[in-house]
Amino acid sequence: MPIRAYCTICSDFFDHSRDVAAIHCGHTFHYECLLQWFQTAPNKTCPQCRKQVSTRHIINKLFFDIGGEGEGSSADPECLQNELDRMKAVLSTKERDWRDRLKMVEGLKETVDRQKKDLDIVRKEIGEKDMLCSVLRKQMKYLENQQSETQAAKEEARRLRTKMKTYESLDVVLQGQRAEVESMISDMGVGQAAMEELSIYCISLKKEYENLKGSLRYSNEMSEKLKREVFASNNKLQKATMEMNRTNDDMKAVQNDLTNADKEITSLKKKVEILQKTLSTPTRTNEALSRLVFESPAPVELQQPRLHQPANSEDIDLNMTFDITTPDLVDKRASQVPSKKMRLDPVTLSSSPTKHRDSASFGSKAREEEVPMGTFFRNSILFRKKTFGSMLDPQRSKLGAVSNLTLFSFPHNTTVTV
Repeated sequence: MPIRAYCTICSDFFDHSRDVAAIHCGHTFHYECLLQWFQTAPNKTCPQCRKQVSTRHIINKLFFDIGGEGEGSSADPECLQNELDRMKAVLSTKERDWRDRLKMVEGLKETVDRQKKDLDIVRKEIGEKDMLCSVLRKQMKYLENQQSETQAAKEEARRLRTKMKTYESLDVVLQGQRAEVESMISDMGVGQAAMEELSIYCISLKKEYENLKGSLRYSNEMSEKLKREVFASNNKLQKATMEMNRTNDDMKAVQNDLTNADKEITSLKKKVEILQKTLSTPTRTNEALSRLVFESPAPVELQQPRLHQPANSEDIDLNMTFDITTPDLVDKRASQVPSKKMRLDPVTLSSSPTKHRDSASFGSKAREEEVPMGTFFRNSILFRKKTFGSMLDPQRSKLGAVSNLTLFSFPHNTTVTV
């Protein structure tokens, strides 16, 4: 049966896996445990009896002779006990570590929660800071633009001041007296800068002179062009004035012609009334003339005569009158003649050159109005050949011949002659 001895330092049973050592007082320990004891203890004493010992008195390794065991014997209980104790120690260590880790985890969770809250706060602050940074960047950009514009304005102001000073000097050169120019040149000095400034003045004066020459040339060209336009406009105005005067004269002439035509119409109406009164005598000739006047077979669509502008722009004599010769009253009645069958012949109109020209001066409407007038003359009884010969011959033989009887002056200068 094995010896059930154990090390009082580590409380493990002795087994074959570790060496067993002894000191001169007789107590046994694990060799590793005894060396560690001597290294850590303030005094080198026996861990069990507390006697003074030294490393020279240590027996490093003890050998135990143990009898053989049967095949059916169980495992070494000391080894198992050592293993169990070691497992318990490891378990207690693990449990202690687990409890420590659990506490650490709880602490870490609290830390995480706290850090989450801090993170949210920091994120919110970061957002606010970002907004502030964005606003500040925009403001900085605006200020940079303002600064650049201010700098550009300063440069422009400096350049304009220089240019204004130069222009003032040029103005003195251009408009000042000789004494002022000499005073300005003397103020410039005799250095290189003064020569450059004088060169600039000379170049500027030359450019101004060229510009003035170009402006003068352009002004002269525009003046000539405007003179030509004024001359052409005056010619057009004179032509328009002459045309207007001629038109006014034509209008006055037309108005005079209309007045004369009205007078002529009134005169013709009076003559017609006189002729009607003259034809009221109950004779055959007068009856024929009365039928001509009152029973004329003129077409119904015969239109009233109208005045038209002559085609060849020739004046028409509207004051022309016609003398009507009427036969004297005869006491003797006309002899009876047998009735004859009468035939209508085409009318023969007078064709003098003056009347033909006056007739051709009217337009197409006048020619259209001549058609019903021709029908009127053909159908009238005054144009029947040899019809009234028996009635008019005795009167010619006794009272004198009626050479030319003009009844009416119709429109378009058409004269009816019997």
